[in-house]
Amino acid sequence: MKELNIADYYSKPLLLTENNIISDVIMGFLKQRIDVACIVDDSNYPLGIVSKYSVYRSILAGTSLDTPLKSILRRDVLTVNDKEGFRQVKDVLLQHNVAHGIVLNQENKVVGVISKSDIINGFLHETEILVNQLTGLIENLQDIVISIDRNNQIVAFNGAAEKVMLLKKEDIIGRNIEECFPEIAPYMVSTLDDLTTIKQKKVTLGPITGIGSFIPITYKENTSGALAIIKDITTLEEFAQELETTKNLQQTLQQAMALSYDAVIITDKQGRITLTNQAFLDLFELNDKTIINKKIEESVPVLGPFTDDPHQRKEIMTINNKTGIVTKEFIVHAGKEVGMIIKIISNQLDQWKELFYRMDKLESELNFYRSEYQKLTQNSSFDIIKSNDKKMANLKHQALLSAKNNSTVLITGESGTGKELFAEAVHKESGRKGNFVKVNCAAIPSELLESEFFGYADGAFTGARRGGKVGKFELADKGTLFLDEIGDMPLALQSKLLRVLQERNFERIGDNRTRTVDVRIIAATNKDLYQLVQDGEFREDFYYRINVVTIQIPPLRERKGDIPLLCNHLINKLNDRLNKQVIGISPEAFTIIKEYSWPGNIRQLENILERAMNFDVKNWIDTIHLPLELLENNQSIISREFIPPSTPPVVQNKQVSSETVSLKDSEKSIIMETLESVQGNRSKAADLLGISRTTLYNKLKKYNIESNVYFNIK
Repeated sequence: MKELNIADYYSKPLLLTENNIISDVIMGFLKQRIDVACIVDDSNYPLGIVSKYSVYRSILAGTSLDTPLKSILRRDVLTVNDKEGFRQVKDVLLQHNVAHGIVLNQENKVVGVISKSDIINGFLHETEILVNQLTGLIENLQDIVISIDRNNQIVAFNGAAEKVMLLKKEDIIGRNIEECFPEIAPYMVSTLDDLTTIKQKKVTLGPITGIGSFIPITYKENTSGALAIIKDITTLEEFAQELETTKNLQQTLQQAMALSYDAVIITDKQGRITLTNQAFLDLFELNDKTIINKKIEESVPVLGPFTDDPHQRKEIMTINNKTGIVTKEFIVHAGKEVGMIIKIISNQLDQWKELFYRMDKLESELNFYRSEYQKLTQNSSFDIIKSNDKKMANLKHQALLSAKNNSTVLITGESGTGKELFAEAVHKESGRKGNFVKVNCAAIPSELLESEFFGYADGAFTGARRGGKVGKFELADKGTLFLDEIGDMPLALQSKLLRVLQERNFERIGDNRTRTVDVRIIAATNKDLYQLVQDGEFREDFYYRINVVTIQIPPLRERKGDIPLLCNHLINKLNDRLNKQVIGISPEAFTIIKEYSWPGNIRQLENILERAMNFDVKNWIDTIHLPLELLENNQSIISREFIPPSTPPVVQNKQVSSETVSLKDSEKSIIMETLESVQGNRSKAADLLGISRTTLYNKLKKYNIESNVYFNIK
């Protein structure tokens, strides 16, 4: 900082002449509140000074107040220039052992009086400026600054420290360094005790990693404290790790390309060659030093120019008398194209052609044996799946073939189509000795799924079952694990399952023992997993791991020819469960059932039949027993004329009339009979009809039923 000048600090002078008297100077002292008066000549040149103390002494000696000042004038006065600095003036005053000096300008005229107190005030101001500048510098430093005094108490904690450490200065100042920051306390205490500077120490301070320097604070060989300056390198370390990761990936890529039997070349988004392998150089008889960083159309014209035309991404071309299959794919990062990978398959294409021919031949033979095996196969576990549909027959045959190996099976289809039946049949036909273990991924809370799959050790977490728990994988060892509704599985668990499927081992939660299992996976879902992958809601690697053998079950509306067979099967099943003797379905009811779209598929059909059989059904399920959702779907006139369905028939030996009944009258009749059966209880009636209370109220109002019934509706 530039040294301060005395011009802004000296006192305004009281100028008098030799002829002024003592009373004049006393009045001047009182008026200007100063202690010294300058005695000047007519040219304002200094002759001397009269101080307050010299006036006091003269009055005490009996001198009259009318006495001229020249009698008490002190002529040997120190003069200084108004451009001089404080330190220079201080040294002059000390050297001459005087308390005052007259300040002169360039013309040697008096402009003021300087005293020791003025010098002190100037130095105090200079010190204040220095302190403010130092404080401002520390506060605005990007590095963390912490200082302590001789008692190890924190006396400075700058803004950067507050921001990085997420602490407030007022909560830190005055506290012991060891209490607040034990990580750096040893360095600061050592610096304070040994008066040594410690540089470039890597420290961890709260949430950051930094490089710290520790400096003793001394003045004139006296130590007043220690200062720590810490540079936050957390981000730099992260960058370093990313660079190291990138370097490792690059080395891995280079090694992978070197081991590739195919010719591979990589370009940036401008089409400049950035990396290639030896197979590529050998194919084109090139040297990598001559093509790196050059445009692909310049070095390898047959592959250029660089284009995004999708029709040019896959083609067959001849390269140096060799036929090659050229594949081009863009490299995409953060949604932007950053380059292209070009792969050329040219070696041993003739051998591959022969291999493909043999594979075609084996495929033909396999198809023949499949058909023969299908003819010989009888009474398989798939017989429980009732269907006369040709597509379903093909699916059952495909599932039967897949059951004989250990490949993962993915069963897709809408809810209620029978995915679990297919899964159980695949397990039974697989011949695996272990259990068939089912897990509904949508029914178990996400936080419990991991423990359900892998189990946990004794004391793994609060509330854990004593002795631990065996997970589904261990229960399914040597058997089959059925993952129902796999589309609802959390992404984090997908990653862990993928590792187990690949490595066939895992550890229970809270246990370090690795367990090996032999489990066959069958998954099922009613969602579009491929779309979930595109949306980022399902792991792509996990999708391809489970999507080995796919069985897509069609909905019931696409195989309505199976409805008669299914109805007979379900009625027999329900008769056993409900202890009923229902014969079948009336023609009118079956017409409605056949025309319905069945969004809930076979499960909905079974539910409708079970609900109907809970009415007072004697022999036949009639329209009165069907829920309104089916009746409202059929807006046409329901004919009582009936054409028997394909074998096995749903109804038989039932006399019907040729009259027609409107849907409106039928619905009203159903509602009234239902209300009568429950003594007018609307809640029970709504449950039996399969509708909400609000819908029932609307129907009662629509058909004016309340005024037409003779019981008390509750």
